[in-house]
Amino acid sequence: MADENNDFPNQDAIESSEEAEIEEEVVDPASVIFENAKGYVATEDADRISQQGFYGTRIDGNRLELEPVELLHLIERKRITVKIPDGKSVGPDLIVTELLETDPDLWTRYLVFRDLRSRGYAVRQGFGKGIGFRVYARGDRPGASSANQLVYILKEGVPISLSDLDMVTQTASGSRKNLVFAIVDQNGEVNYYRVAQATLRERGSEQNGE
Repeated sequence: MADENNDFPNQDAIESSEEAEIEEEVVDPASVIFENAKGYVATEDADRISQQGFYGTRIDGNRLELEPVELLHLIERKRITVKIPDGKSVGPDLIVTELLETDPDLWTRYLVFRDLRSRGYAVRQGFGKGIGFRVYARGDRPGASSANQLVYILKEGVPISLSDLDMVTQTASGSRKNLVFAIVDQNGEVNYYRVAQATLRERGSEQNGE
């Protein structure tokens, strides 16, 4: 039912992504306001942050709203500095501590997000029924194309129930997208497995003459 997926690893994409990061680090970081567990980029900086890797969602006033994993990724890559609404600067430790209080699985999701981004993929937040992320084919742009893969995130040693497995496979099948399990081990390494749905014929259909 599940095969190890080799579609994600691509050394060329990793190298080109790293070269782009080196070039972008010389640009002054954008200022972000951290509020209600998300980051908000002002209009004047929204375009360049968005264009640096398809981050965020446009909201009122052409500002950019960043999901928690996007916020952490941009902090790690020194693309942004963060303040709270009263103007006080805050560091990643405070942000992570606050986010983990309401989302204990945040760090696991972030490890997967960071790994996918390092491989050159555009990644968007998933949707209900356990889908962690939507992943786009290389060269496709979110908003102009649809994601072709859905990523379900698991911790090593934590089983998935048959009902949840059926639910996510049905979701992927219904949306005509490939389903991939991202399994994070105890060392923080991520392994990917593609999930295929199979239909078994009833035994009686093969034994009509008996």
